[in-house]
Amino acid sequence: MGGNEFIGIVEARIVELRFSSSGKLINLLKRRGDLVKKSELIASLDRKLLQMELDKQLGDFEKVRAEFEIFNLQKGEPADDITKYLKTAKQAELNNSVKEVELAKAKLDQADLFSPVDGIIIDDSNLVSGIYITPSSNPIMIIDTSSYFFTFQIEQMDLEKFSSPKAMTVDLDGLSKKYSGTTKLVYSSENGKLNVEVKLDDVSGLLLGLKGKAIF
Repeated sequence: MGGNEFIGIVEARIVELRFSSSGKLINLLKRRGDLVKKSELIASLDRKLLQMELDKQLGDFEKVRAEFEIFNLQKGEPADDITKYLKTAKQAELNNSVKEVELAKAKLDQADLFSPVDGIIIDDSNLVSGIYITPSSNPIMIIDTSSYFFTFQIEQMDLEKFSSPKAMTVDLDGLSKKYSGTTKLVYSSENGKLNVEVKLDDVSGLLLGLKGKAIF
């Protein structure tokens, strides 16, 4: 290529989704290759056990709160250090019980997995309804289709050309449409070269991995 042309590739941000708690997968609405919208439901865990846990924590909270109120009725305003510390301990138990309810409620609310972006699912970890999953397993990978950018490598001798943002035209193999953009980031790569990213003004019609060249 000439000194003002650089071979590169279209890349994008890949979003990794996982459930925050373990459970049985009962609903899988999207699979590999499917388009998703931001905030669209992708999958759900069985809510029965999570609801039971919340109900248990609510029951424990009512018990602890009743014991706290009984203590106040029996002891009144603390008149000595021992009663004061006993009341502090009762208050701490009540506070902890409230937190346990909040945690159980949060787990129940997170039984549904929503897409945080508009994108395409590129990996669903072969999930099927009925399997038991954990937060460390079975991620769902989504291409954020609003984040496409063009990237290429340069030698150190070309660094001065990109010392400030530079307008570029991106010509992708097999596409008649030309894309325009501006360099926004230069950073080192593992092979001793420098990576340059081009923020594109328009990302319609792009796919991850398309090859082409950037020209200025």
